[in-house]
Amino acid sequence: MRPAASSADGSQRLRSCIQRIARQTRAHGQSLLISCSSQYPSFRSEPASLVQNQGSSAHLHCLVSPPSAVVSWHFGGLPLDRGTLPGLELSGSSLTISSLKPSHVGLYQCVARLDHGPAIASRVARVAIAEISEYEDGRRRSLSAQEGSTVLIECPLPHSVPPALPRLKVRGEWMEASTDNVLVLPSGNLQIISVSAQHQGTYKCGAFNPVTGDTVVQPHGTKLSVKHSSPSVRIVYPAAPVTVSVQQSQPLTLECVISGSPAPGAKWFKNGKEVPPRPPQRRQHNNLVFATVTRSDEGRYACAAETEQGTVVSANYTVNVLEPVSIIQGLTNQLVSPGSSARFACTARGNPKPNVTWLFNAEPVSPSRRFHISGSSLVITDVTPQDEGVYQCVLDNGIGSAQSNGFLATQSELDSTAAVLLEASPSLNPMQSDEGHERFLTEDEVDTINPPSDRSGNRPTPEAPIIISPPQTHKPDVYDLEWRAGRDGGSPINAYFVKYRKVDEMGTVVGSWHTVRVPGSEKTLRLSELEPSSLYEVLMVARSSAGEGQPAMLTFRTGKEKSVSSNKNPSKPPVVPVPPKVPEDKTPNTHFGVVIHDRVPEAPDRPTISMATESSVYVTWIPRANGGSPITAFRVEYRRGRIAEWDVAADNISPLKLSVEVRSLEPGSAYKFRVVALNTYGESPHSIPSKPYQVPYASPRLAERPVVGPHISSTDAISDTQIMLRWTYSPSSNNNTPIQGFYIYYRPTDSDNDSDYKRDVVEGVKHWHMIGHLQPETSYDIKMQCFNDGGESEYSNVMICETKARQSPGSPSQHPITPPDPHTNEPQSPPGGLLYLIVGCILG
Repeated sequence: MRPAASSADGSQRLRSCIQRIARQTRAHGQSLLISCSSQYPSFRSEPASLVQNQGSSAHLHCLVSPPSAVVSWHFGGLPLDRGTLPGLELSGSSLTISSLKPSHVGLYQCVARLDHGPAIASRVARVAIAEISEYEDGRRRSLSAQEGSTVLIECPLPHSVPPALPRLKVRGEWMEASTDNVLVLPSGNLQIISVSAQHQGTYKCGAFNPVTGDTVVQPHGTKLSVKHSSPSVRIVYPAAPVTVSVQQSQPLTLECVISGSPAPGAKWFKNGKEVPPRPPQRRQHNNLVFATVTRSDEGRYACAAETEQGTVVSANYTVNVLEPVSIIQGLTNQLVSPGSSARFACTARGNPKPNVTWLFNAEPVSPSRRFHISGSSLVITDVTPQDEGVYQCVLDNGIGSAQSNGFLATQSELDSTAAVLLEASPSLNPMQSDEGHERFLTEDEVDTINPPSDRSGNRPTPEAPIIISPPQTHKPDVYDLEWRAGRDGGSPINAYFVKYRKVDEMGTVVGSWHTVRVPGSEKTLRLSELEPSSLYEVLMVARSSAGEGQPAMLTFRTGKEKSVSSNKNPSKPPVVPVPPKVPEDKTPNTHFGVVIHDRVPEAPDRPTISMATESSVYVTWIPRANGGSPITAFRVEYRRGRIAEWDVAADNISPLKLSVEVRSLEPGSAYKFRVVALNTYGESPHSIPSKPYQVPYASPRLAERPVVGPHISSTDAISDTQIMLRWTYSPSSNNNTPIQGFYIYYRPTDSDNDSDYKRDVVEGVKHWHMIGHLQPETSYDIKMQCFNDGGESEYSNVMICETKARQSPGSPSQHPITPPDPHTNEPQSPPGGLLYLIVGCILG
């Protein structure tokens, strides 16, 4: 079965656009660009997967370019409309599930189409319901241990979405975090180091779902008794082979429990070779702890211990590192003659190996006589005009999803000039800005959407050319562009592609791009027919057999037009002083705010603002000259009103992104935004601030999840076991959404495991809380969230506070301190309280 053809109108428009490129090229003798971007849409943001409580409200969003594209949604690969699935609200680029139910669980995609022509689909977004299973009803276990040995109480975590966090009940009291000799491990297991009589009692396994807030507990536990004897040394855990799957960049703990009094130290081996005790791994007693795992950490692990009888070795761990999908090389645009073949390749990485789905105008492609699918390749033979449109590979491996797209057009009556332009020129990747002005992608963006098809192997592409001509010319209508080549990466430079266009004083585009191809042997180009007293921006790249390199950018100004009165004596023409050119000048060039090379970038264009939600906006910008060093990041700042200070809205933005969502804006307030570009030399000047944006007043909603969390203002160590926490919270930061209370999380600072966090719950709108039952002289990380029935907010800032040193017996600091409460009596925050105090006294 062949894919459904795009509409005749859409195909004809795409074909006509490319034909215009060829006609303009032949007519003018140079590459005059005509944008074809309106014929195929693209995504600026794609929907993200989510896990939420059943009955809660769920939202999926996507943002497409150009804004005129029609957005629809697919569920399970099939089109979705208002009558397909009850409980859905479709509003343009947003999909809302008013009350999440099992029938809503599945895979969603956003689809963008232009005037019934070519269409593209987004990556896959998973919607799941948070849940946790009960423990199986088993019999109570009895465990006898020798005094001084290490004891393991196995507590495998039950099925949970998302994965559950361990929470054990120790002799009737909750225990969520490790102590000096009692370890609560991410697997759910409990290790007691050097067990003694005080550890005797009943232990019950428990698990906590961080989304639902539900905790399940074993109906029966394990009764531990301690006896006096001289146990033999043996490895208690792992006694059987264990396979561990962990997602990349997540923490991992491999447990090694050795009996004996005292238990000997363990050595760890990976694939038969000893693992040295140094970062990035660390030792927690005999356990091997990874702060963040990488694919290189995959393998077979075992621990070993030396005894009088010889070496004892544990069973093997098999560590499998899961990796989300990432595209190494995506689809490229294809221009072929009718009757010939076209090939799209989509190379990706991920673990498990991702599944590949091929789409044509957002519809699945089925193998047929002419459409051959072989793994990551799609080959179309005997191409016809009906095959024109957008092709995609959508990859998914259960951990993440990604997509790449490219369009196919038939060459028809075109000569090879259009094909050369389409495939070789880095400027034939047009894109519409929010203001409707045409702009073209930089090399970084081109690689993101359509990697060059002719890059061979891993050979480096040329560096950016170094522009050495000054940013001002005294001639009113011409500019002599001069440059020297950067390093070619081992492949000779074949050609340079130069683009230039006019901009106004505010950085707004007022002219279309003009593109010229220059032989690789040339290092100068005269730009003619310019307008006097005008600003122009230039973008150029070098091309070799390895592909196009990093772009170089420059902005220059033309001179004033000569007046008639200034040249009354033709025998004595005026002398126009031209400053000598100094190619190696290392002083910052700040003419008209322009930096040429080897310095900080030029200020980006004035950003444009568009509404994302009632309380957030999309800020979009266009970079300008990079100073000769690639831009490494962007920063977006915003100011509320006219006199407020500028604050950072988003920092360390990838240079591949030219848009960012700024959230949690105050309803009814007016904001301005500006952008800064950064490279290895420093920061650019600020862009011109955007036009003021008025945030609409929020409409009241029921059970809407708070977004902005509280702000921790201070932490004070009150005693060796207590920390006083104070915070501020502004309801207006969440559009006055009602909240029910706060979650307080804390764990030792030296812990790299998120499961070590303990949580206190403070109900109501309070501004202080006493965290108790802490360890003396221990530094703690503390963070907060606010919550209501709709869910939890983002995390607050993180504070670090260290408890005081343990005092001598009878010292006042040994007793919990209760500060004066200006409010009503605060209910005890579970799971702390008197029960913790009793357990602490017993263990002490």
